Amino acid sequence: MKHAFLIIAHNEYPILEVLLSMLDDERNDIYLHIDKRAVGLYQKIKGFKIKKAGFYLIEKNMKVYWGDISLVKVEYLLFETALKNGPYAYYHLLSGADLPIKSQDYIHEFFHKNSGKEFVGFWQDAAHQRDLERKVSRYYFFTQRLKDKGNMLHGVTAFLRNTVLA
Repeated sequence: MKHAFLIIAHNEYPILEVLLSMLDDERNDIYLHIDKRAVGLYQKIKGFKIKKAGFYLIEKNMKVYWGDISLVKVEYLLFETALKNGPYAYYHLLSGADLPIKSQDYIHEFFHKNSGKEFVGFWQDAAHQRDLERKVSRYYFFTQRLKDKGNMLHGVTAFLRNTVLA
């Protein structure tokens, strides 16, 4: 069965071009979302030719911000689009700057041997506790939610006021 590669990109056209070439296999379908702010990248990628894989460039592109709900929304959009064309044996979520370190033959054989298994995990041991706490305690001030309130300063001020008074 085919694999779906779901890619979120916003820059690095040369790397994205290599990634797409490496995924260009008849056993794959590729779904690509380009950040709405990356107009030049979107124009370049529209002319890119895939020879073997199915290729779906998401036309409903949106602005994606690191650490923001917009990232989850674009992931959902990619999964939803792939599900309309699926089902697939596996769905792989990548950034446009990722590159596979194994061949398509190796990747497909690995997942065939491990059919039905999911490869999502996290660490809960003491050795990783500090890193986990560091990641979950950060707050990214420049989220879309704060921008939607009118202006960024209003959101930051409201956040700080609520934090200090709480």
